[in-house]
Amino acid sequence: MKREMAYLVVFFWGFILLGGCTSEKQAENWLWIDASANFQRLSSEDSIRYYMEKIRLAGIEGVIVDLKPISGEVLYPSNIAPQALEWRGFTRDADFDYPGLMIHHARKNGLTVLAAMNCFSEGWKQEKRGPIYSTHPDWQTMLYLPEGIIPTTEYLVGYSAFVNPARPDVQEHQFQLMEEMLTQYDFDGIVLDRGRYDNIRSDFSDFSRKAFETWLGESVENWPEDIFTWIPDESGKPVHKPGILYKKWLLWRATVIHDFFVEARNRVKKVRPDAIFSDYVGAWYPSYYELGVNWASKAYDPSQEYDWALPEYQETGYAETLDFLFTGCYFYPVTIAEVDSLYRDWKEKPNREPGMEEKYKPYHSVEGAARMSQKVTMGKIPVYGSLYVQQYKDENDPRQFVDALRMVQKETEGAMIFDLVHIIMFDWWDELSVGLQ
Repeated sequence: MKREMAYLVVFFWGFILLGGCTSEKQAENWLWIDASANFQRLSSEDSIRYYMEKIRLAGIEGVIVDLKPISGEVLYPSNIAPQALEWRGFTRDADFDYPGLMIHHARKNGLTVLAAMNCFSEGWKQEKRGPIYSTHPDWQTMLYLPEGIIPTTEYLVGYSAFVNPARPDVQEHQFQLMEEMLTQYDFDGIVLDRGRYDNIRSDFSDFSRKAFETWLGESVENWPEDIFTWIPDESGKPVHKPGILYKKWLLWRATVIHDFFVEARNRVKKVRPDAIFSDYVGAWYPSYYELGVNWASKAYDPSQEYDWALPEYQETGYAETLDFLFTGCYFYPVTIAEVDSLYRDWKEKPNREPGMEEKYKPYHSVEGAARMSQKVTMGKIPVYGSLYVQQYKDENDPRQFVDALRMVQKETEGAMIFDLVHIIMFDWWDELSVGLQ
């Protein structure tokens, strides 16, 4: 009886907040389950059973199980990558079948279940663990900083230790892991995360220089200055100034990632033709080129709007290789109208949201980011707007989270929420349920 009353309260709250109306469409909604953040919590079958039931009751229809965190390890016995059995002092039993149990209880609750993998991250910097620190230091990306070119393991900013996406051996490692996950376990498909370069500073290794020169058909006379140089801005902060080969460098990197996604889809579909092949990216498309990624449709021509894109850049769009796409609409303002009032003092904000490169713009909102995602994918594939729950908790504003959930459902095919751990920690199950109604 108490449980039934609780459901009635949630429904009533949702009905009032919606003004007595139902949502405009039936959306498919997803919840990401991070590998490391949920490692100890999801280390028993009882816990997995409990949370899969709560996820279903909240209105979620699909879960994304992170099997390869940024450390490059995996959460199952693998013939390809090291298995993570311990995380920050907690050790799982070696015979604990995490993927199998997640699939079993997801299916019992009628949930679609996808495996996720952090593609080109093979190490956790703060923990100094992963293949990049043990078996494959040669894979690591080389970063071009104002001080010079250094290995990423010597640059302690950030968490992920990226490898060089242009290396065939690095790519083959990712392909084999995708194949292994779909062969050993009955997932409905694969979601790639961090299928990209680390940032604009990556990768400036000798390997990448030679590969770029081969693609270019000529030698780079001044390396790396012909790509870009570092100069101080008005405040003295180093910023990159494009060189004569900068746009071609951007085109080459986007070509590398495009070709990787083409082959990744082929390898996934060869293992299981009905398997879902998907990707997770940031929705701030106008600056995403710095990561070497063009997740737009080939029908969209960015050179008509952005001066960083050559006309050929259009051919690097890989949206059509995907069955659908998750785009991170990671902004606190929900509506475009809110952007001006909430970001009027954005330069003074110590932790600005990603993608805010010059000034606040319409896509620095959930609504604007969702519309940007739809614009550049041109309706070629379904898009799911993704939300980072922590942003709304930082402002102690669960109502904003509810509104954001409704917005991505209105503007895209549905919502993807990152992450389960946040819903649990903040106890926002009711907010999640109301936002999904």
